[in-house]
Amino acid sequence: MTLSISPAFAYASTTAASDDSATSSNSIPGYPRDEFGGLRNKTSDKWGMPNQGIGPIQTNFPAASKYSKEHNGTAPKGVNDFSCKPKYKDALPIILIPGTNEDAYATWAYYGPMLAKAGLCAYTFNYNPGPAMPGAFADPNKIDEALPFNGDIKASAQFLGVFVNYVMKRTGAKKVDFVGHSQGGGALPNAYIKWYGGDKTVRHTIGLVASNHGSSLYGIGRTIDTAGLNDQWQKLFDKVNLSADGQQTMGSGFVKELEKGGITMPDVKYTVITTYFDDVVTPYTHDLIKEPGVTNIVIQDLCPIDFTDHFGMTYDPVTYQVVENMLTGRNYKQITCTFVPPYLQ
Repeated sequence: MTLSISPAFAYASTTAASDDSATSSNSIPGYPRDEFGGLRNKTSDKWGMPNQGIGPIQTNFPAASKYSKEHNGTAPKGVNDFSCKPKYKDALPIILIPGTNEDAYATWAYYGPMLAKAGLCAYTFNYNPGPAMPGAFADPNKIDEALPFNGDIKASAQFLGVFVNYVMKRTGAKKVDFVGHSQGGGALPNAYIKWYGGDKTVRHTIGLVASNHGSSLYGIGRTIDTAGLNDQWQKLFDKVNLSADGQQTMGSGFVKELEKGGITMPDVKYTVITTYFDDVVTPYTHDLIKEPGVTNIVIQDLCPIDFTDHFGMTYDPVTYQVVENMLTGRNYKQITCTFVPPYLQ
Protein backbone atom coordinates (compact mmCIF):
# COMPACT_ATOMS: atom_id res chain seq x y z
CA MET A 1 0.00 0.00 0.00
CA THR A 2 1.40 3.41 -0.93
CA LEU A 3 0.02 6.64 0.44
CA SER A 4 -0.88 8.82 -2.50
CA ILE A 5 -2.76 12.05 -2.76
CA SER A 6 -6.31 12.71 -3.80
CA PRO A 7 -7.63 10.05 -5.73
CA ALA A 8 -4.49 8.16 -5.14
CA PHE A 9 -5.40 6.19 -2.15
CA ALA A 10 -7.69 3.73 -3.89
CA TYR A 11 -9.36 1.76 -6.64
CA ALA A 12 -12.09 -0.75 -6.32
CA SER A 13 -13.56 -2.47 -9.30
CA THR A 14 -14.48 -5.93 -8.34
CA THR A 15 -15.97 -9.04 -9.71
CA ALA A 16 -16.48 -11.58 -7.04
CA ALA A 17 -17.11 -12.53 -3.49
CA SER A 18 -19.78 -9.97 -2.69
CA ASP A 19 -22.58 -7.98 -4.23
CA ASP A 20 -21.30 -4.95 -2.35
CA SER A 21 -18.16 -4.82 -4.44
CA ALA A 22 -17.81 -1.88 -6.75
CA THR A 23 -17.37 -2.58 -10.44
CA SER A 24 -15.14 -0.32 -12.47
CA SER A 25 -16.11 -0.12 -16.09
CA ASN A 26 -14.45 3.18 -16.92
CA SER A 27 -12.36 2.87 -20.06
CA ILE A 28 -8.84 4.24 -20.19
CA PRO A 29 -7.34 4.99 -23.62
CA GLY A 30 -5.06 2.16 -24.72
CA TYR A 31 -5.86 -0.04 -21.72
CA PRO A 32 -8.93 -2.24 -22.25
CA ARG A 33 -10.13 -4.11 -19.19
CA ASP A 34 -9.43 -7.81 -19.12
CA GLU A 35 -11.76 -10.62 -18.07
CA PHE A 36 -11.22 -9.78 -14.39
CA GLY A 37 -11.92 -6.07 -14.80
CA GLY A 38 -8.27 -5.10 -14.33
CA LEU A 39 -5.64 -3.56 -16.57
CA ARG A 40 -2.55 -5.23 -18.03
CA ASN A 41 0.88 -3.61 -18.05
CA LYS A 42 2.09 -3.14 -21.63
CA THR A 43 5.69 -3.48 -20.48
CA SER A 44 5.04 -7.02 -19.23
CA ASP A 45 4.18 -10.24 -21.05
CA LYS A 46 0.72 -11.81 -20.94
CA TRP A 47 1.55 -13.45 -17.61
CA GLY A 48 2.51 -10.10 -16.10
CA MET A 49 6.26 -10.73 -16.09
CA PRO A 50 8.20 -7.53 -16.87
CA ASN A 51 10.00 -7.99 -20.19
CA GLN A 52 11.90 -4.77 -20.86
CA GLY A 53 15.25 -5.87 -19.48
CA ILE A 54 16.87 -6.75 -16.16
CA GLY A 55 17.94 -4.11 -13.67
CA PRO A 56 20.81 -4.06 -11.17
CA ILE A 57 20.53 -4.95 -7.51
CA GLN A 58 19.45 -2.02 -5.32
CA THR A 59 19.86 -1.53 -1.58
CA ASN A 60 17.15 1.06 -0.94
CA PHE A 61 13.64 1.80 -2.14
CA PRO A 62 14.16 5.38 -3.43
CA ALA A 63 16.91 4.25 -5.82
CA ALA A 64 14.89 1.25 -6.98
CA SER A 65 11.74 3.32 -7.46
CA LYS A 66 13.64 5.96 -9.45
CA TYR A 67 15.15 3.29 -11.69
CA SER A 68 11.78 1.64 -12.30
CA LYS A 69 10.22 4.95 -13.33
CA GLU A 70 13.07 5.59 -15.76
CA HIS A 71 13.03 2.01 -17.10
CA ASN A 72 9.41 0.80 -17.18
CA GLY A 73 9.06 -2.95 -17.35
CA THR A 74 12.45 -3.77 -15.83
CA ALA A 75 12.68 -7.08 -13.99
CA PRO A 76 14.73 -7.57 -10.83
CA LYS A 77 17.87 -9.60 -11.32
CA GLY A 78 17.50 -13.27 -10.42
CA VAL A 79 13.74 -13.73 -10.93
CA ASN A 80 11.49 -15.45 -13.47
CA ASP A 81 14.14 -18.00 -14.45
CA PHE A 82 12.29 -21.23 -15.21
CA SER A 83 15.55 -23.16 -15.46
CA CYS A 84 16.12 -22.44 -11.75
CA LYS A 85 16.35 -25.45 -9.44
CA PRO A 86 16.13 -24.74 -5.70
CA LYS A 87 19.07 -25.71 -3.54
CA TYR A 88 16.84 -26.92 -0.72
CA LYS A 89 14.85 -30.15 -0.85
CA ASP A 90 11.57 -28.72 0.44
CA ALA A 91 11.84 -25.30 -1.22
CA LEU A 92 8.93 -24.26 -3.41
CA PRO A 93 8.71 -21.58 -6.09
CA ILE A 94 8.44 -18.19 -4.39
CA ILE A 95 5.98 -15.62 -5.70
CA LEU A 96 7.12 -12.09 -4.89
CA ILE A 97 4.07 -9.80 -4.80
CA PRO A 98 4.58 -6.02 -4.99
CA GLY A 99 2.50 -3.47 -3.12
CA THR A 100 0.24 -0.65 -4.25
CA ASN A 101 1.97 1.89 -6.51
CA GLU A 102 5.00 -0.39 -6.72
CA ASP A 103 6.19 -2.43 -9.66
CA ALA A 104 8.15 -5.66 -9.44
CA TYR A 105 11.51 -3.95 -9.76
CA ALA A 106 10.86 -1.13 -7.29
CA THR A 107 9.80 -3.64 -4.65
CA TRP A 108 12.10 -6.60 -5.28
CA ALA A 109 15.39 -5.25 -6.70
CA TYR A 110 17.10 -6.45 -3.50
CA TYR A 111 15.21 -9.68 -2.80
CA GLY A 112 15.45 -11.01 -6.37
CA PRO A 113 19.24 -11.35 -6.52
CA MET A 114 19.56 -12.21 -2.83
CA LEU A 115 17.11 -15.12 -3.06
CA ALA A 116 18.82 -16.38 -6.21
CA LYS A 117 22.18 -16.23 -4.42
CA ALA A 118 20.63 -18.24 -1.58
CA GLY A 119 19.64 -21.00 -4.00
CA LEU A 120 15.94 -20.17 -4.16
CA CYS A 121 13.71 -19.65 -7.20
CA ALA A 122 11.53 -16.53 -7.23
CA TYR A 123 8.96 -15.21 -9.69
CA THR A 124 7.24 -11.84 -9.85
CA PHE A 125 4.83 -9.86 -11.98
CA ASN A 126 3.05 -6.55 -12.61
CA TYR A 127 -0.68 -5.95 -13.00
CA ASN A 128 -3.44 -3.33 -12.71
CA PRO A 129 -1.47 -0.08 -13.07
CA GLY A 130 -2.93 3.20 -11.90
CA PRO A 131 -3.12 6.63 -13.48
CA ALA A 132 -0.30 9.09 -13.92
CA MET A 133 -0.03 11.68 -11.18
CA PRO A 134 1.21 14.87 -12.86
CA GLY A 135 0.35 16.90 -9.78
CA ALA A 136 -1.93 16.54 -6.79
CA PHE A 137 -4.62 14.78 -8.83
CA ALA A 138 -4.68 11.62 -10.90
CA ASP A 139 -5.08 11.88 -14.67
CA PRO A 140 -7.96 9.46 -15.43
CA ASN A 141 -6.94 9.20 -19.09
CA LYS A 142 -3.30 8.26 -18.68
CA ILE A 143 -1.75 5.16 -17.10
CA ASP A 144 1.65 5.11 -15.41
CA GLU A 145 3.29 1.72 -16.03
CA ALA A 146 5.49 2.23 -12.96
CA LEU A 147 2.46 2.25 -10.64
CA PRO A 148 0.89 -1.24 -10.73
CA PHE A 149 -1.47 -2.79 -8.19
CA ASN A 150 -3.61 0.33 -7.92
CA GLY A 151 -6.69 -1.29 -9.43
CA ASP A 152 -9.35 -3.41 -7.76
CA ILE A 153 -7.74 -5.93 -5.43
CA LYS A 154 -10.25 -8.62 -6.38
CA ALA A 155 -9.27 -8.29 -10.03
CA SER A 156 -5.60 -8.45 -9.03
CA ALA A 157 -6.29 -11.50 -6.86
CA GLN A 158 -7.79 -13.35 -9.79
CA PHE A 159 -4.83 -12.48 -11.99
CA LEU A 160 -2.51 -13.59 -9.19
CA GLY A 161 -4.20 -16.97 -9.50
CA VAL A 162 -3.40 -17.04 -13.22
CA PHE A 163 0.24 -16.25 -12.48
CA VAL A 164 0.47 -18.87 -9.73
CA ASN A 165 -0.98 -21.55 -12.01
CA TYR A 166 1.46 -20.60 -14.75
CA VAL A 167 4.46 -20.82 -12.40
CA MET A 168 3.30 -24.18 -11.06
CA LYS A 169 2.82 -25.52 -14.57
CA ARG A 170 6.27 -24.37 -15.71
CA THR A 171 8.06 -25.61 -12.59
CA GLY A 172 6.06 -28.76 -11.91
CA ALA A 173 5.39 -27.61 -8.34
CA LYS A 174 2.13 -28.49 -6.59
CA LYS A 175 2.21 -25.41 -4.36
CA VAL A 176 4.06 -22.11 -3.96
CA ASP A 177 5.21 -19.82 -1.19
CA PHE A 178 4.35 -16.11 -1.15
CA VAL A 179 6.44 -13.17 -0.01
CA GLY A 180 4.61 -9.88 -0.38
CA HIS A 181 4.95 -6.23 0.56
CA SER A 182 2.10 -4.07 1.86
CA GLN A 183 -0.97 -4.89 -0.29
CA GLY A 184 1.10 -7.69 -1.78
CA GLY A 185 1.65 -9.17 1.67
CA GLY A 186 -1.86 -8.63 3.01
CA ALA A 187 -5.02 -7.67 1.16
CA LEU A 188 -4.07 -9.19 -2.21
CA PRO A 189 -2.84 -12.66 -1.17
CA ASN A 190 -5.53 -12.84 1.52
CA ALA A 191 -8.22 -12.27 -1.11
CA TYR A 192 -6.71 -14.85 -3.45
CA ILE A 193 -6.34 -17.47 -0.72
CA LYS A 194 -9.79 -16.92 0.80
CA TRP A 195 -11.93 -16.35 -2.29
CA TYR A 196 -10.17 -17.65 -5.38
CA GLY A 197 -8.76 -21.07 -4.52
CA GLY A 198 -5.39 -20.01 -3.17
CA ASP A 199 -5.85 -22.20 -0.11
CA LYS A 200 -5.15 -25.13 -2.46
CA THR A 201 -2.01 -23.65 -4.05
CA VAL A 202 -0.23 -21.68 -1.30
CA ARG A 203 1.81 -23.37 1.43
CA HIS A 204 3.11 -20.29 3.26
CA THR A 205 2.42 -16.58 2.82
CA ILE A 206 4.86 -14.10 4.36
CA GLY A 207 3.56 -10.54 4.55
CA LEU A 208 5.94 -7.61 5.06
CA VAL A 209 4.20 -4.56 6.59
CA ALA A 210 1.05 -6.17 5.26
CA SER A 211 -2.21 -4.24 4.86
CA ASN A 212 -4.25 -6.88 6.65
CA HIS A 213 -6.76 -4.62 8.42
CA GLY A 214 -6.47 -1.41 6.43
CA SER A 215 -4.85 1.85 7.42
CA SER A 216 -6.15 4.61 9.65
CA LEU A 217 -4.34 7.08 7.35
CA TYR A 218 -3.18 8.95 10.43
CA GLY A 219 -6.78 9.41 11.54
CA ILE A 220 -8.38 10.20 8.18
CA GLY A 221 -9.54 6.63 7.68
CA ARG A 222 -10.86 6.40 11.22
CA THR A 223 -12.84 9.62 10.73
CA ILE A 224 -14.29 8.37 7.43
CA ASP A 225 -15.26 5.08 9.04
CA THR A 226 -16.82 6.72 12.10
CA ALA A 227 -18.80 9.10 9.89
CA GLY A 228 -20.06 6.22 7.74
CA LEU A 229 -18.55 7.70 4.58
CA ASN A 230 -16.66 4.62 3.39
CA ASP A 231 -18.75 4.13 0.25
CA GLN A 232 -18.40 7.76 -0.81
CA TRP A 233 -14.66 7.62 -0.13
CA GLN A 234 -14.33 4.48 -2.23
CA LYS A 235 -16.17 5.99 -5.19
CA LEU A 236 -13.59 8.77 -5.45
CA PHE A 237 -10.94 6.19 -6.24
CA ASP A 238 -13.03 3.85 -8.36
CA LYS A 239 -13.27 6.57 -11.01
CA VAL A 240 -9.55 6.55 -11.79
CA ASN A 241 -8.40 2.91 -11.34
CA LEU A 242 -7.10 3.56 -7.85
CA SER A 243 -9.56 1.39 -5.95
CA ALA A 244 -6.90 -0.54 -4.04
CA ASP A 245 -6.15 2.45 -1.83
CA GLY A 246 -9.76 2.95 -0.84
CA GLN A 247 -10.16 -0.77 -0.29
CA GLN A 248 -7.21 -0.66 2.11
CA THR A 249 -8.66 2.11 4.25
CA MET A 250 -9.78 0.82 7.64
CA GLY A 251 -13.49 0.08 7.77
CA SER A 252 -13.85 -0.23 4.00
CA GLY A 253 -16.33 -2.70 2.57
CA PHE A 254 -13.40 -4.74 1.30
CA VAL A 255 -11.71 -4.93 4.72
CA LYS A 256 -14.96 -5.86 6.46
CA GLU A 257 -15.68 -8.57 3.91
CA LEU A 258 -12.19 -10.00 4.23
CA GLU A 259 -12.30 -9.99 8.04
CA LYS A 260 -15.74 -11.62 8.21
CA GLY A 261 -15.29 -15.13 9.56
CA GLY A 262 -11.54 -14.59 9.85
CA ILE A 263 -8.85 -13.71 7.34
CA THR A 264 -6.92 -16.98 7.41
CA MET A 265 -7.60 -20.36 5.86
CA PRO A 266 -6.77 -23.60 7.71
CA ASP A 267 -4.38 -25.22 5.22
CA VAL A 268 -2.12 -22.19 4.76
CA LYS A 269 0.72 -21.01 6.99
CA TYR A 270 0.68 -17.25 7.66
CA THR A 271 3.56 -15.04 8.80
CA VAL A 272 3.42 -11.27 9.26
CA ILE A 273 6.61 -9.23 9.69
CA THR A 274 6.19 -5.59 10.56
CA THR A 275 8.02 -2.63 12.08
CA TYR A 276 7.09 -0.23 14.84
CA PHE A 277 7.89 2.48 12.30
CA ASP A 278 5.34 1.53 9.64
CA ASP A 279 4.33 4.95 8.37
CA VAL A 280 1.74 3.83 5.80
CA VAL A 281 -0.32 1.05 7.38
CA THR A 282 -1.13 2.87 10.59
CA PRO A 283 -1.14 1.97 13.37
CA TYR A 284 1.40 -0.79 12.77
CA THR A 285 -0.82 -3.19 14.73
CA HIS A 286 -3.18 -3.19 11.72
CA ASP A 287 -0.54 -5.31 9.98
CA LEU A 288 -0.91 -8.12 12.50
CA ILE A 289 -3.33 -11.03 12.16
CA LYS A 290 -4.45 -12.16 15.59
CA GLU A 291 -5.83 -15.52 14.60
CA PRO A 292 -4.75 -19.06 15.58
CA GLY A 293 -1.61 -20.33 13.88
CA VAL A 294 -0.34 -16.97 12.63
CA THR A 295 3.27 -15.99 13.36
CA ASN A 296 3.44 -12.23 14.01
CA ILE A 297 6.91 -10.68 14.16
CA VAL A 298 7.80 -7.08 14.96
CA ILE A 299 11.33 -6.73 13.62
CA GLN A 300 12.46 -4.54 16.55
CA ASP A 301 11.74 -7.46 18.90
CA LEU A 302 14.54 -9.31 17.10
CA CYS A 303 16.76 -6.31 16.41
CA PRO A 304 16.07 -3.16 18.48
CA ILE A 305 18.50 -1.04 16.41
CA ASP A 306 16.61 -1.62 13.16
CA PHE A 307 14.54 1.50 12.41
CA THR A 308 13.17 0.36 9.05
CA ASP A 309 9.94 2.00 7.91
CA HIS A 310 7.23 0.85 5.47
CA PHE A 311 9.02 1.28 2.16
CA GLY A 312 12.36 0.24 3.56
CA MET A 313 11.04 -3.17 4.55
CA THR A 314 11.98 -4.97 1.32
CA TYR A 315 15.47 -3.44 1.52
CA ASP A 316 16.06 -4.18 5.19
CA PRO A 317 18.90 -6.73 5.62
CA VAL A 318 17.53 -7.87 8.98
CA THR A 319 14.04 -8.62 7.68
CA TYR A 320 15.58 -10.35 4.68
CA GLN A 321 17.44 -12.76 6.97
CA VAL A 322 14.19 -13.67 8.73
CA VAL A 323 12.46 -14.31 5.40
CA GLU A 324 15.31 -16.39 3.98
CA ASN A 325 15.45 -18.46 7.16
CA MET A 326 11.73 -19.19 6.91
CA LEU A 327 11.93 -20.13 3.24
CA THR A 328 14.83 -22.50 3.84
CA GLY A 329 13.51 -24.13 7.01
CA ARG A 330 15.96 -22.54 9.43
CA ASN A 331 15.18 -20.88 12.76
CA TYR A 332 13.94 -17.43 11.79
CA LYS A 333 15.40 -15.90 14.96
CA GLN A 334 18.98 -16.78 14.01
CA ILE A 335 19.94 -13.45 12.49
CA THR A 336 22.69 -10.86 12.63
CA CYS A 337 21.23 -7.69 14.11
CA THR A 338 22.39 -4.67 12.11
CA PHE A 339 21.81 -0.98 12.73
CA VAL A 340 19.40 0.34 10.12
CA PRO A 341 18.88 4.12 10.34
CA PRO A 342 15.47 5.74 9.99
CA TYR A 343 14.81 7.84 6.92
CA LEU A 344 11.79 9.14 5.06
CA GLN A 345 11.17 7.42 1.76
